[in-house]
Amino acid sequence: MLIEIRIGPGKRKITNWISHFCDKCRIPDNKIHRVPHISLYGSFSADHGQVERIKSVLATIGRKYSFLPFTIDGLQCIEGEKGIVIYFNIVPSEELKQFRNELAWNLISIVPDTKPYDFDKDFLFHSTLAYKLSDSEYERISAYVNSVDPISDDFVMPHFYLPMAALRITLLNNQSRIICEYDFLQQKLLSRLESLSKWDWQRTSKLFRVKKGMENYHEHSNSIYLISDLHLDHSNIIHYCARPFLSSNVNEMNAVLVENWNHVVHDTNTVFFLGDLAFGRGARSAEYWLSKLNGKIQFIRGNHEYGVKNSQEYAILNHRDHLFLLIHDPKHLPVKWDGWVIHGHKHNDDVKNYPFINGEKKTINVSAELTNYRPVSLDYILSLDLDSIARMDTIDSDPQRKVYPHIQN
Repeated sequence: MLIEIRIGPGKRKITNWISHFCDKCRIPDNKIHRVPHISLYGSFSADHGQVERIKSVLATIGRKYSFLPFTIDGLQCIEGEKGIVIYFNIVPSEELKQFRNELAWNLISIVPDTKPYDFDKDFLFHSTLAYKLSDSEYERISAYVNSVDPISDDFVMPHFYLPMAALRITLLNNQSRIICEYDFLQQKLLSRLESLSKWDWQRTSKLFRVKKGMENYHEHSNSIYLISDLHLDHSNIIHYCARPFLSSNVNEMNAVLVENWNHVVHDTNTVFFLGDLAFGRGARSAEYWLSKLNGKIQFIRGNHEYGVKNSQEYAILNHRDHLFLLIHDPKHLPVKWDGWVIHGHKHNDDVKNYPFINGEKKTINVSAELTNYRPVSLDYILSLDLDSIARMDTIDSDPQRKVYPHIQN
């Protein structure tokens, strides 16, 4: 048996990346973990009575938490008993570390026959990608990870870096079938059938969005607002960018994004939209969606838009002694520029290089995925003491500040 985090929102984004990676590195199917998960406790054996007590522990500890944030930060390797293991490095939040520690110390009296690493104070949070690798297979992976484009000196393979959250904890039997899940948002144990139910996932996702300020968020300010890449009507964007919606219900995503905009932006507000309003087969026009959105909208074209009335390629904005260049794709600057760039286009595909705020590169990524799917005010950005920030992954991350050398008199 095993207790683990099974990835909810973001699963398809990760599995697609795994498939691409393993195809490029020619890793055999029998050595690949295609279902991403993070083991928290086990494996272990338990009888029916012990399983019922384990369920009780999951529910008792789970009620203390709203959800468990973590970040996937690149690949690492370790020498296993039967070959080399490649895994996604998981950077746990303090909440995740505390939850796992509580879980381990509460279960030791119930299932004492467990693994030594379950009680290791330096527990390795990871998600295995491939295992039992030979030296030659590892060398192919290493060559691919470190490959460089000889013309541009850009890495061919982007660093996989993605802030995420565990919404449920899963208890599996010896055949890796779900026994039950504890749902942090619904605050209850779910049966196997409930765990696999799309309706239940839709309910969990909605509760998560509300908790995170991705839905039912209201704001009233005189500030200028910014956002990019709504991708309305685009069901596949839910998979591509790990959006917390069901891909089978793109209308729910549309409704939430429009409501978020209109709960924040009012008719007197200026809002700069930085491209890619709608996309996909059958998507309705930009004009259709603009008619449903509040504010005095300044439209900067994205790479999927043509002929939008009164749109522009870029804009330069002077606000509270800061000069900003606003554009869709930060790699296509139309003028020489060494100041701050506010952009979209990158979504959460390369958060390592294009987080919400990158103080070293002076970029601000207002793609919807990094702003909690709502417009962000320029006054809020400046209130963060913008010039002191080294990086800030998302709108609700803690900013990392620049470190200046100490000067002695």
